[in-house]
Amino acid sequence: MRKYLSEFLGTAFLVIFATVALIYVSTFSIGQLFDVMAVLGLAIAMLMFVFGPFSNGGHFNPAVSLAAALNKQISWKTFGGYLLSQVIGAIVGLFLAVSTLIPVINTQMASSSTSTSSSVSATKIYETLEPAASVASLPVSLTIEAVFTFLLVFVTVLAFKKMPKQAPAISGLTMTLTSFVAYPLTGGLMNPARAFAPAIMTGLGSSAHLWFFLLIEIIAAALAGLAVKYFAKDDEAAA
Repeated sequence: MRKYLSEFLGTAFLVIFATVALIYVSTFSIGQLFDVMAVLGLAIAMLMFVFGPFSNGGHFNPAVSLAAALNKQISWKTFGGYLLSQVIGAIVGLFLAVSTLIPVINTQMASSSTSTSSSVSATKIYETLEPAASVASLPVSLTIEAVFTFLLVFVTVLAFKKMPKQAPAISGLTMTLTSFVAYPLTGGLMNPARAFAPAIMTGLGSSAHLWFFLLIEIIAAALAGLAVKYFAKDDEAAA
């Protein structure tokens, strides 16, 4: 039970950090885009240090858990528990972040001399956090998401196998770099739980591209798991 709670808390805090950082930059113009990516990387590293010892290194991402299961680093039963914990954690973290910041945003907008009388709703923020292909065409966006999901998962799971003590730093650095490239084009989610959470909050039919992104992330994660198995052939017992 402790490992599932660790995955729940780790995913919830990851989504909180990511959501708050994105809102700070987009709404309050605090920092730049790369600052958000740095926050994501630091959050991943910190959460893996804290919760990793209790949950097979700390995944906080169904794509990572899928690749780990394919490599027998965790059992399929554990994967199912991690998947549920991560999805619930992402939903809870997103709700807490948005519901806390909405009053702050609207108060700031109301007190600003340049603002209009309109206010920001939670639904509007949820919609901005959903995966999208607004900058590039859908095939290009899905290709970008697949490539960088593959890279993130491959590096993280390989680090779990070969350099477990350094895995938090390696995964955090990889998250920063991949997000910096992918986010402006697709939202740079690379995490099915983070992609699914805002769609749950607004209704699953609200995002036209959600299922395409979820499918491509799952495929990329499976390919990354197979790639890790190829490059690191030593088998490990299921956790």
